[in-house]
Amino acid sequence: MNRTDIEEGAAWARRLLRKPEPAAAERKLTQAERMAAWSARNREAEAKATQTRAAAEQTRRDLHMPGSSFTVGTERYAADGSRWKRVA
Repeated sequence: MNRTDIEEGAAWARRLLRKPEPAAAERKLTQAERMAAWSARNREAEAKATQTRAAAEQTRRDLHMPGSSFTVGTERYAADGSRWKRVA
């Protein structure tokens, strides 16, 4: 099977089921274009969600001090600024 066989089969099925011919097929993005768009969206999101220096320093202190103020059920800020609940 190749692309022409598949297209001929689709055209036959459209005629059989009396479906209209599709409009001009829109071009699919290449992998490089998809990756560039994804990267741009991530850069925008990272630029919006910048973390303050104080919050980063507090998180760093809490993460690197053994036995610091972590208790099960408390919510903390992670290094990326998201909140997480201590479960174990």
